[in-house]
Amino acid sequence: MNWRALGCGTLAIAAFVAVGLLGISRAFGPAECPDGLRYEPAAYVATGSRTDAPALPGSEAELERVGSAAFGLASWEVWVAPGTAPSASAEPLPERIVLDCGDGTFQAYQRPNS
Repeated sequence: MNWRALGCGTLAIAAFVAVGLLGISRAFGPAECPDGLRYEPAAYVATGSRTDAPALPGSEAELERVGSAAFGLASWEVWVAPGTAPSASAEPLPERIVLDCGDGTFQAYQRPNS
């Protein structure tokens, strides 16, 4: 048995696994809401502070969950005001949305031009 080949093979396998795990950990971001969302046709910026329940600043209406939005590999549950949910998946999101940050908090967003 060639111990040098066995050692190099083991080292190569360990390096391959380590690089793979590092890549996976970098691909999945932490469970938190970003400061802004680059979403077409418009960008969203965070408004207000995080809350314990889905709520839009200045509105007392109970929000409805409309699905999830994915940006890159991260995805968040989306909440909107009643009656503003897109009727088809290709329709743009409303001017104001709330995302479930995944850590028990919610963050409101709105388009800067509204």
